[in-house]
Amino acid sequence: MHRLLEAHVASLGVNTRLFLNCLHGISDRDAVRRTEGPGNSISFIAVHLIDARHFLARALGSTAAYPLGENLEGARSIEDVDELPSLSEIQAIWSDVTEDLVHRLDALSEADLAKPAEQKFPTDDESTLGGIAFLLHHESYHLGQLGLLRKQLGHPAMSYGEPTAENGQSHDS
Repeated sequence: MHRLLEAHVASLGVNTRLFLNCLHGISDRDAVRRTEGPGNSISFIAVHLIDARHFLARALGSTAAYPLGENLEGARSIEDVDELPSLSEIQAIWSDVTEDLVHRLDALSEADLAKPAEQKFPTDDESTLGGIAFLLHHESYHLGQLGLLRKQLGHPAMSYGEPTAENGQSHDS
């Protein structure tokens, strides 16, 4: 892996764990519930995060097929979706997409990182590296939403550590 990516890949690892921690202990029933107002559900935000990771992997050369099926491909809002995958399906897809993305990141050279990103992002750095940085920021933003939704649905706060079997909370909550 190129040294310019080391901090970003470390953030990717933290985000990967936080995603799973946000889903820990949530039932499929709670995952599709929406709190009062026009917000999204935990499941919808989770598939949006998968979609974004898949998008990044494809931009970096992955040939993997869209992992979420026809029902979700092209969905722009929760109103566009008839059915969401179960949380166990979401977690498995997250793992597969993450593995593909890490493989893509490992293969990038400094020249690859300096190339203009295929899509313009709201950042001054228009390089592929700038696009990677923005999409990791995007993940962090939505992980905060998942953490908030957990609390609003009456679940313990998300934590940075590994959950314990006894209480679903982390050793370092």
